[in-house]
Amino acid sequence: MKKIYSLSLLMVASLSFAQTPIITGILDGDCPGGHPKAIEIYADGAVDFSNYSLENQSNANTTWGNTLNLASFGTVTDDFIYIVSADDNSAFSTEFADIPASNIFITSTEPDTPKPLNINGDDRVRIVDGSMTVIDQYGEEGVDGTDTAWEHKDSWARRVDETGPDGAAFNTDNWTFGGVGALDGLGACQGGDTFSTIVPFGQYTPAAASVNQNEISGLKMFPNPVSGNVLNIASDANASKAVVIYDVLGKQVINTVTTNGTVNVSAITAGVYIVTITEEGKTATRKLVVR
Repeated sequence: MKKIYSLSLLMVASLSFAQTPIITGILDGDCPGGHPKAIEIYADGAVDFSNYSLENQSNANTTWGNTLNLASFGTVTDDFIYIVSADDNSAFSTEFADIPASNIFITSTEPDTPKPLNINGDDRVRIVDGSMTVIDQYGEEGVDGTDTAWEHKDSWARRVDETGPDGAAFNTDNWTFGGVGALDGLGACQGGDTFSTIVPFGQYTPAAASVNQNEISGLKMFPNPVSGNVLNIASDANASKAVVIYDVLGKQVINTVTTNGTVNVSAITAGVYIVTITEEGKTATRKLVVR
């Protein structure tokens, strides 16, 4: 047991856990008045949001403004937060009723207060830290997004899994776009299904921290975070795999062999875990988040 404990601590120490916010989604709704507008941010690791702010840039302007400090979120770990203006909150809460209120930041509409969501489907947003270093950005700086691949008027955009943050170098290859007008006439506000059935909020999966993860060809572990009872593990060889899961203190909580690529994780509680996967003599180590 002592050897297992020491080994697992070594694995924990050798993993590189990200602690950064990532822009993972953006919404320009089509409810009356153009509501709701929202920005989805994922906290990859334990992110202290007092160190970060959100800004916007509209039309073809080259100046960033409406700087909003995100300190009120405190520290968020491996979870999504949503920036929504007070004008949009009612529509957003209706269209995305499953998102907890604690995950929503409602910006003020009072005069002389930052309004980072004062944007349309052709504008840009970015996250900066206290030194004004750009952590992540949606949209090309200084470019009016009209008729670009990333325009999201009356639509949405979602970051591709295991990409980001990209700093100031916006890359359309790292995004999936709903297409201009994808939400026209839709939503509960217009008598249809809620936007939550259309807009893929809350689905982004971050890149998993790993040690020698490329030793098992095509290795994938999903969903991650996992909130159900089943963790899926796939690879190119699709052979049987020995799977051992440790908590962050090094205690072994699951030790099993899977021949069908599934592992029952219903017995472990919410938290961060280390997973070692061995297939045909090759071993990879991954971080797993259980909700």
